[in-house]
Amino acid sequence: MKVVTPHKSPDFDGFAAAYAFKKLNPDFKLVVSGRFQQNLEEFLRLFDFEYINEKSIDEDIEKLVVVDTGTLDRVGNKIKEKLKLSSKIKVYDHHPAIKIHEKKLDIDVFEIGSITTYFVLQIKEKNIEINENEATLFAIAIYEDTGNFLYDTTKPEDLEAAKFLLEKGAMLEYIQEFTNLEINTEQKNLMHMLGENIEIVKLDNNEIAIASAEIEKFIGGLNIITTKLWEFENYDTLISVVRMGKKIFIVGRTKSEEVNIKKLMEAFGGGGHFKAGSATLQNVSIDEVIYKLKHVLSQAIESSRKAKDIMTSLVRTVLSHETIGKVNELMNLTGHGGFPIIEGNKLVGIVTRKAVDKAIRHGLSNRPVKSIMNTKLITVYEDESILKVKKIMLENDIGRIPVLNKNNILVGIITRTDLLNADIEKAKNKKVNIDFFEDAKSIMIKNIPNKVLNLLRLLGTYGDDNKTPVYVVGGFVRDLFLGIKNFDIDLVVEGNGIEFARYASKQLGVKMVEHEKFLTASLFFKDGFRIDIATARTEYYDKPAELPKVDVSTIKKDLYRRDFTINAMAIKLNSGEFGTLYDFFGSRKDLENKIIRVLHKLSFIEDPTRIIRAVRFEQRFDFKIEDETLEILKETLEGNYLEKVTGQRIRQELEKIIKEKDPVKGIKRLAELKILMHIFPKTYFTTTMEKKLKNMLVSFDLLKNIYTKRNIFYAFLRILLEFYDMESLKNVEERYGIPKKFVDELKKTERRLIPVIEMIKTRIKFSDIYKVIGKPIFETATHIMAYLDDNNSREYFKKYLERVFSTKLNIKGNILKDKFNIKSSPEIGKIMNSIFCYKLDNPNINEMEKLKELLGGTIE
Repeated sequence: MKVVTPHKSPDFDGFAAAYAFKKLNPDFKLVVSGRFQQNLEEFLRLFDFEYINEKSIDEDIEKLVVVDTGTLDRVGNKIKEKLKLSSKIKVYDHHPAIKIHEKKLDIDVFEIGSITTYFVLQIKEKNIEINENEATLFAIAIYEDTGNFLYDTTKPEDLEAAKFLLEKGAMLEYIQEFTNLEINTEQKNLMHMLGENIEIVKLDNNEIAIASAEIEKFIGGLNIITTKLWEFENYDTLISVVRMGKKIFIVGRTKSEEVNIKKLMEAFGGGGHFKAGSATLQNVSIDEVIYKLKHVLSQAIESSRKAKDIMTSLVRTVLSHETIGKVNELMNLTGHGGFPIIEGNKLVGIVTRKAVDKAIRHGLSNRPVKSIMNTKLITVYEDESILKVKKIMLENDIGRIPVLNKNNILVGIITRTDLLNADIEKAKNKKVNIDFFEDAKSIMIKNIPNKVLNLLRLLGTYGDDNKTPVYVVGGFVRDLFLGIKNFDIDLVVEGNGIEFARYASKQLGVKMVEHEKFLTASLFFKDGFRIDIATARTEYYDKPAELPKVDVSTIKKDLYRRDFTINAMAIKLNSGEFGTLYDFFGSRKDLENKIIRVLHKLSFIEDPTRIIRAVRFEQRFDFKIEDETLEILKETLEGNYLEKVTGQRIRQELEKIIKEKDPVKGIKRLAELKILMHIFPKTYFTTTMEKKLKNMLVSFDLLKNIYTKRNIFYAFLRILLEFYDMESLKNVEERYGIPKKFVDELKKTERRLIPVIEMIKTRIKFSDIYKVIGKPIFETATHIMAYLDDNNSREYFKKYLERVFSTKLNIKGNILKDKFNIKSSPEIGKIMNSIFCYKLDNPNINEMEKLKELLGGTIE
């Protein structure tokens, strides 16, 4: 046995170097000992790399290659046990300072930052192919062991190897995620200098720490130094400004939801994203930079508005001794849905319309209101940010929040409507490089068939008849500008959508179905065409991840409740303004820039299924999730909001992804963003899984004429849930409404996969395959197809399926009873099955002759 191994409990450099050696020498087995270091272990859960554990070794080792250590002391015990006196041992290391080497070892020590570098350059020289996952593994090893090329052990060879790996597709996002970096002595000294010179700037409700230093030589890794200082000192926002020689470097980090680091850095010609960024300047003094920094900070504050800016300050309160009946009268008179309760000039509780109505129904009108008030008060101070108020309201299932001043005196109240109006006002004042209104008639005439266009004009005139503004909205408008055919028409009416639908139904002579609870209706035409009509509405989310509650609103507010800007456009249909595009949120610009952007920061919290939807639209249109939206998505994901959504709603979104043109691409992106692990915690997307899914996609087309009953979702689920333990499968079954039969079939197929695949590849007789899998259902057939890589095997299995479903016996079981006097049903079934198997292999057999032959001998 030939073995290559890194040291026990390998890190990235050890494992990657051993794997690279194996690429160069395929006859070697990669053997590991002990547990992987944490970041490597997490990486290997995502990607499939071939190796074996030393515990499985049962042969003597003829030749051993050790990488990333110069001593056998760090090699696994089982490996050492399998060494013979005649075993040849070769060692590759890159730690020249280590002098303690066994004399009997053949050691090569290279003065490079990473031992992986040596083998990667060998791979490059010998022109050996590597895939992007292998390139990423090798790159992480080199980045980590060279400290991002900042350690003084870094050599030109390390950079040459990294360049080659990036050209081969090494994925920087994974390199960044899995690289553990420490800082060297010079960097530590610079971090100490910055920590000793910090100035705090207070801006509204934000504290920004500005750390500065001046040194004459360049020291790399200011981004790492800033991040470590930021985390160590626990600042919400930290900006490092360092003069190194003639250049000044600025690096920013923030946890704040209000400070936009990208916008701040753009003021200095730099860039980044919402929470991190950098800029470089020259020929300016550090004092000039800090002076300008303080003056442009206000431009980087996304929202400095506070609770006091949007609260209703004239608060209608009631005293705790007031009767419930009196409070009911006040609610009817004012239209308020709740009141703060005061006792002795202090806020002691809050009462809601729901509690009052319930008490009235139980005949408690004469009791004091304090008997039903909610005393678990959730309040905010007047200087709290609107964003914080919004989060408190969503996370605590409340529709109104009392506002206190610094003396704890009630000074106002904030309702959901106040928050919504604040968001609308912010959106309205947001500067975008496009007008709110645009004439879209020409593009409509160009891209919409006359029949549909005339119908839209007609619906607009019905709006005129009812003095009701009518708009076509959503995907229809989006796809119109993308040049995609989409005739799923959704209308929004400012007014009573159901009344409008009734009128349109009568005029057009079509069937109408109304949904009064949701203020919507649908028109059904005789040719199957359908139009959905909704009342312009505002949606309130009582709790994160729950379905919204609905209230009548305007088109602007209706569009604001949508998931992404690209879906938040409307075209007016009324005759006077027919073809006018309403775009309040820069949607057209986002379409042109090919980005997916949410309309507000709580979008994913309000409806976490939008996380999956964002990926679906991104992959469908080949767009990119905008940086800030991606940050919000990741934060929502880390807050486990997706877990709060019902399994049924998540399943619906997954089914939509699977119906897309390239579902594997969507699933892969879900895995990259770690969304998949929040849906199926024990599913690790690997290159092997990707290959299986792609094979399965091919099988759908091959089997379309064989199966009429096809469940594509369950077929994909077979691969995503493959080899789960029963307890985990039961959890998935309960959460997503998966039938127990699915689980049973999955486990049965798993047990038979290896022999069946071998039978197909070796072209074994159809009758033998039949004895193992019989007539498989669609999902089982595609599951098997997922393991077939070559066209010949696929065609052979397809022929088996065609044969097994088309083969019919002409003789019936009653012949055995009548002519051969066989009465036992099991025996009859066994004989008929034998005839069927013979006919699978030879469709032209004489069934009666074969039957006589069988009954004359032994029936197997």
